[in-house]
Amino acid sequence: MRNGYITLLTLIALCCASVAAVSAQTAYDNREALEGIKNAQVYFDVNLKDDDLLVLRMELLDRTTRHLQEADVDATVIIGFRGAASRFITKDDHYVLDEQVANKIKIQNWIKQFAKQGFRIEQCALAAEILDIPPDDFLPEVSVVGNGYVSLIGYQAQGYAVVPMD
Repeated sequence: MRNGYITLLTLIALCCASVAAVSAQTAYDNREALEGIKNAQVYFDVNLKDDDLLVLRMELLDRTTRHLQEADVDATVIIGFRGAASRFITKDDHYVLDEQVANKIKIQNWIKQFAKQGFRIEQCALAAEILDIPPDDFLPEVSVVGNGYVSLIGYQAQGYAVVPMD
């Protein structure tokens, strides 16, 4: 009976190893979706209050734009902040909880990197007003616009793909 269990466990281990090997060899791609596409206009709509999720979204935004570059697609990128996400792109830390400051620094580093890559970063003035954040308290890489919804509508009308990051 003991040999039967050992045989069964060996078979399970071999199956798992085979599946892992096949998965590692599988390359996923977006060739069909990007066929004939040389340029893309993307508006990332960022509206999160959870700092952990916001850090994750910044990482996903970076990976997405890198994947476009790797596919030889020239992307024009706009990142629009509104709602509670606005608190994380300010100069001062008093807009977030003490335990959120470390993530705020990560988010700000992403913003600086994105700006260096030529991405436009916008902040909704209506959200800033509701959150009582003066426009001059946003990072210098951030452009404050009158109404984030109007910007989103305008960019959509210009052909930008809207990617919700909430």
